[in-house]
Amino acid sequence: KGALHAAHLARENPVVHFARATEAVMASEAIQVVVRVRPPNNKEKSEGTLPIVTTSTERREVCLIRGTGHRAQRNIFKFQNVFGSFSTQQDVFDSTMLPILGDVLRGYESTLFAYGQTGTGKTHTIEGRIDIPEEMGIIPRAAEHIFTALQGEHVLESTCTVSYLEIYNEVLHDLLSPADEPGAKLAIVDDSKQGKGVHCAGLLTHEVNTPEDVLRILRAAQDRRKIGETKMNKESSRSHCLFTLTVNLREKTPDGMEIARVGKLHMVDLAGSECAKTSGVGAQDRTRMREAMNINQSLLTLGRVITSLREKQGRIPYRDSKLTRLLQESLGGRCKTCIIATLSPSILCCEESLSTL
Repeated sequence: KGALHAAHLARENPVVHFARATEAVMASEAIQVVVRVRPPNNKEKSEGTLPIVTTSTERREVCLIRGTGHRAQRNIFKFQNVFGSFSTQQDVFDSTMLPILGDVLRGYESTLFAYGQTGTGKTHTIEGRIDIPEEMGIIPRAAEHIFTALQGEHVLESTCTVSYLEIYNEVLHDLLSPADEPGAKLAIVDDSKQGKGVHCAGLLTHEVNTPEDVLRILRAAQDRRKIGETKMNKESSRSHCLFTLTVNLREKTPDGMEIARVGKLHMVDLAGSECAKTSGVGAQDRTRMREAMNINQSLLTLGRVITSLREKQGRIPYRDSKLTRLLQESLGGRCKTCIIATLSPSILCCEESLSTL
């Protein structure tokens, strides 16, 4: 279960273009990208749709078949790691997040993204079913691991805080502000001179002392997230959600010295991506069209930022979206980034899956 290296991030269609980002991350040790294919859902089973995506965890390959008979085309894609439909939440956590947590406890910032077409299991991967232990996603598992690590004898004192930010149509919302209060107006500010760097001013932080505290906060935030029905998913996430866990600790080194560290872990559930044709969104639905435009633009910017970091370009377009602006200090450099791309196996999602791959 050693640290994995980077391997994937692509979206080559009018919705969002990640093709160059794929090439950029393949050779980067600071960025790892993996693919997870979910099992067929109830709709796909009831309609008897054909699965066209297969995986090989040993060869770390994803195969997508287009067409039938002599016209069938096999498209094979290799990645650093691949999770098939029988993979468990624990499997994904052990191979993606677990290697990152060591860096967080050493005082670095790290980020994990879940990216993919709507309805392919991004939120399941990030949050999961928090009332069923084996179905818990990356956030509750990461919290449990960190609190266990902080019980070590070398840790003299520690505090953990969390925040949960939603970016909907490029507007910032605090998912943890009281439901009956409007909350402070949020804004992205750069307080580098004060040592705070780029952050979201007005965003509430809550101190947590146990994994159960994190679960309670997740429950409180789940009902407040912006979702909407599309042709592909009745409860499609229409916003990016950024859950941040900050760890402040003071520990004693083997030679008796005391060191203070501050680590941050950002876990991002990206909005569901899909083109207007497959989502069923028409020009008459202005709300959904605006959502799609903002989602696609921010995903496009994310791809450009990753490409620019890898190619060491002079200008990194962090400011082109609020998501990348907020994560400016958490991408590239010594920071670790993990991207989990999620796929459906169904023929109904053929073009979207191919675009992602």
